Amino acid sequence: MRRFAQKGLIVACAGLILASCATVPERRSAEWLGVLPADATLYASLGVSGSAAFLKKQIAAAGPGLQDVSSLIDMTRRLVLSVTITKGAPTQFAVVALGGYPSGIIGMRLGGNKEWKQQSSPAGTYWQWAKAGLQMSIPNDGILLAANGDVEPLLTRWKSPLALAVPPDVADDMEKADLVVYMPELPGGMLESAAQKGMRIPIKEVWLKAVKTQAGYDVSGTANTGSEQEAKLFTLVMRLGIVAWMKTQNVPNASERLKSISVAPNGVQVKLTGLHLTEDEVVPLFTSLLRGLAPQEPGLTPAEPAPADQAPADQAPAGASEAPAE
Repeated sequence: MRRFAQKGLIVACAGLILASCATVPERRSAEWLGVLPADATLYASLGVSGSAAFLKKQIAAAGPGLQDVSSLIDMTRRLVLSVTITKGAPTQFAVVALGGYPSGIIGMRLGGNKEWKQQSSPAGTYWQWAKAGLQMSIPNDGILLAANGDVEPLLTRWKSPLALAVPPDVADDMEKADLVVYMPELPGGMLESAAQKGMRIPIKEVWLKAVKTQAGYDVSGTANTGSEQEAKLFTLVMRLGIVAWMKTQNVPNASERLKSISVAPNGVQVKLTGLHLTEDEVVPLFTSLLRGLAPQEPGLTPAEPAPADQAPADQAPAGASEAPAE
């Protein structure tokens, strides 16, 4: 009888796995962005296969209780996500995960966990984690949707994403790079901080891409401006920003590493190349980026002036490559 029960369980699990073979529409990463909120502060595309160990390490460092999330990493080949930052409101994120998710098996596992509750809505069913308000749904066993605010709009749009226009270069980078972070426009936090220093940042959109290496990640970036003159102005701002970031993060061997970095105008664009980060430096970079994007609350004191030993605004920071002569 026990052997028969075990055989029955194996057959049932096999059936659940075979039922998970539903196909997901073939789309480029940039097209999947249309499932996410159209007014997000930034969007990102992450290839998981080359960074699985790194992602698991970051999840483990976030604290206990995330085992269920960590176990999904091995099932995932790509994450497409958005972050929405609004003054006076909690930061919202939404995720489209592409891979293979046996919904029956995952549902049984979550059903046995008192912290997860199944919910129903006109858009479909989803699971909600009581601890963090995380909502998760598997509408097709090749796709997983998650959000910390409202997953229902994602359930409504996953079959027919909205058309979210991104530059062709961004769409191409999302297919080739391990990580791409794209901001359709410069958020209020950066604009306010620059205004306090008497500067106007003439940026239309900006994106960073990272390629995994044995030593960490090679990071490059592009910013679009409205004119060649604005590109030259932002080049100076960006150079100083890199130096300031390295100081605040206590990046080791900063002066030597600056020598490999080039920030230069290219027509109406500003190009960043040669930034090499270890795995331990990647998360602080994007954490500090998110802090910089957040609108400043009223009453906060303006940013302090640059230290006396900092390079003046009309010079490149020590070590950073100069712009080509006109």
